[in-house]
Amino acid sequence: MTSQWVISASERGVTELRLKKRGSARTENNSARAEKRRAAAEKELSAYFAGRAKSFAARYDISALRPFTQAVLKLTAQIPYGEVRSYEWVARKLGKPKAARAVGNALARNPVPIIIPCHRVVRTDGTIGGFALGSAWKKRLLNMEKRFVKSEASSKKRA
Repeated sequence: MTSQWVISASERGVTELRLKKRGSARTENNSARAEKRRAAAEKELSAYFAGRAKSFAARYDISALRPFTQAVLKLTAQIPYGEVRSYEWVARKLGKPKAARAVGNALARNPVPIIIPCHRVVRTDGTIGGFALGSAWKKRLLNMEKRFVKSEASSKKRA
């Protein structure tokens, strides 16, 4: 599954996660440390898609983004696996209750979707909303997480 992703990193952490376009090459990193960060993220991404990882320990580097966008992404990174929050919830948590649309715009700039799980942010009415990788990917990720959470709950009941 990770073969379809391009992961770029700096010495500070993962800087980009995107779908690979046909014929595109893997982005090269400038140092051994950056390559180590990229490889760790790739390993965790594989575990995530296999249902073995619910969060990412891989460091990410969003330092080039504006402060509001960084704040939105850092808060979004705390949303638990298999759960969703609304754009309005994020705005309220940031002390800006009328900034739900700005939250959506900030999430659209997420350079490391999945690692920072912006797919877990939905509209107040529960509908999907936008996603940098497209609504089909957002639905796929949310359904996958629900399926793994449900499977884990069933396994615990049997034990």
